[in-house]
Amino acid sequence: MGQRQGQPRLLSVFLRERDRLRRIAAGMGMNSADAEDVLQDVSLQVLKYADRFEQENVMMRWLVKTTVNHCLSEHRRRFRHKASRILRRRPDLGQVIGGDCDATDRAGLGEELEIVRGALAELDPSLLLIVVLRYFCDLDSKAIGEIVEMNASTVRARLRETRMLLAGKLIQRGIEP
Repeated sequence: MGQRQGQPRLLSVFLRERDRLRRIAAGMGMNSADAEDVLQDVSLQVLKYADRFEQENVMMRWLVKTTVNHCLSEHRRRFRHKASRILRRRPDLGQVIGGDCDATDRAGLGEELEIVRGALAELDPSLLLIVVLRYFCDLDSKAIGEIVEMNASTVRARLRETRMLLAGKLIQRGIEP
């Protein structure tokens, strides 16, 4: 049965990087069930386009972009919101915060979390992707650069720019970063 030559290799990269892709989907605002749906769609794309890639870094860049695009499409399809509002469906506060906080602390943290979500939701999707890859996936600027096709110094500059932008938004909303 004539399997395409690239298929096993791209499929093995996909399977190896599945957890990272799942974290990217979570960072893009997908709950766990929706993230699995996105990854299933991506796996179908892997089978369809497997013969187009030879280098692993190109495969990984394609997998990340495909995952992000499927997340954005899913958000647009389901909620008809702008793509920049994708962080609205993040986990509940109780899942994020441990049981060490009392109700007052949780209420205050919940308000701050909503303010941070709002500030992140206003980011351009390209800046949001860099932030997700850095802070949700723990990738360094070189690895991010390979995925988004930028050099590492440009990634660092964009991260610095985004942190300053977010800090300004948070200060305007009464939160000291």
